[in-house]
Amino acid sequence: MTTFSTLRAEPVLTVDRVAAAWAGASDATRRALVAACATAVCLGTTLPAPLPARWAAAVTGALLALAALVDLREHKLPNRLLGGALAVSGLGSSVVALGAGQLEWVVRAFLGLLLAGGLMLLVRCTRGVGMGDVKMAGVVGASCGGVSLVAAPLAIATAALLAAGYGLLARRTHLPLGPALWAGWATVMVAMAAGWLS
Repeated sequence: MTTFSTLRAEPVLTVDRVAAAWAGASDATRRALVAACATAVCLGTTLPAPLPARWAAAVTGALLALAALVDLREHKLPNRLLGGALAVSGLGSSVVALGAGQLEWVVRAFLGLLLAGGLMLLVRCTRGVGMGDVKMAGVVGASCGGVSLVAAPLAIATAALLAAGYGLLARRTHLPLGPALWAGWATVMVAMAAGWLS
């Protein structure tokens, strides 16, 4: 006899989703993921920011890279990785605010989340991107916004240009945005680390 409880799908753990994405990825994609995680750590730790914010950015970038890998396979971003990245960004901002008395850091991170997430939400209303893309854009904005508020929308604009360029070259109209959002985050982090954005 079939019951309602047997009809429900078993929840898939995020770690299983990441492992499946890794197992199904090409060697080039695997190397790109390792390079993305290493880049996230290097960029995060060289930011012109207090130490907790630097490490929060490094961990956030690595989590966003893992989310992008899953997006490549499933065309769906994992909520738990995005939630973890947002929690790390928020924790880093909170530690900075409490330790250094810099409440404006938290305000800028929150405004970055609203700006970047809001921009992607507008795109969702007109172009049909997924809610996962909106959430990841918010995390990107929070991570960048603490250092420089202008970095949040700049990261989303960079991601949009990269995705559009790739779509034109590959002649594809439907593609996962996670990798482009990570690349937008990384590009803006390079600009902030170099002192071009303040």
